[in-house]
Amino acid sequence: MIQLKGREAGILRCIVPDDISEKQLLEEFSVMVEQGARLLIGSKLVIDMQSRIFTPSLVLKIWKGFIEPSGASVENWVSDNASSFLCLKNLGLKVSDQADNPVAAAPYANNKETSIKNVKGMLYSGNLRGGQKLSSEGDIIVMGHVNMGAEVYAGGHIVVLGRLHGVVHAGCGGDNDMSVTVRSIETPQVRIGTKVGMIDCNSEFWGKPAVITLCNEEIVVTDWPSI
Repeated sequence: MIQLKGREAGILRCIVPDDISEKQLLEEFSVMVEQGARLLIGSKLVIDMQSRIFTPSLVLKIWKGFIEPSGASVENWVSDNASSFLCLKNLGLKVSDQADNPVAAAPYANNKETSIKNVKGMLYSGNLRGGQKLSSEGDIIVMGHVNMGAEVYAGGHIVVLGRLHGVVHAGCGGDNDMSVTVRSIETPQVRIGTKVGMIDCNSEFWGKPAVITLCNEEIVVTDWPSI
């Protein structure tokens, strides 16, 4: 069960258990919004994810389903899991571990290789040029631009911390629950699982931070929350 504990300077610590399902977790956050509206509105929070393993998609769901409707603001995120810590950090969030110490980085790739494969997940530092390709059975985070002619294929989620001009396919093994999160969406096509979505260059999201997911078998583009 999610716990809210008081801290100094009026900051509430929201402790997220790592032994319940994602569905149950989101349901509990929803109940907190309904029952704790007066307590949460205007409050400052520390979101303590403990050792829970999670993805950019879950962070977005927590933001959209709990933080925004609660009227609270997040001062800091806490994680003791290395991959989750890196996920939070590369989404631009303020994050620390329990002891406020650095946490080891995830698998890293440089920008000199043309085709890179990784099984567990990947952090790529640099811009992907035309003709370059990344693939992983896990999540992929690109700390740079994905230029026209470049390709990114992930069995999990994809996060691009730059402009997306190239080809991306999240959930390329057929998983429709994955997502694509980008700092600037500038590509006409995005693939998630078994679906292909077309994005109009006249769309309100073009050239802006966006999150692309599947809803009712359709590709849906939403704002990347201001975090």
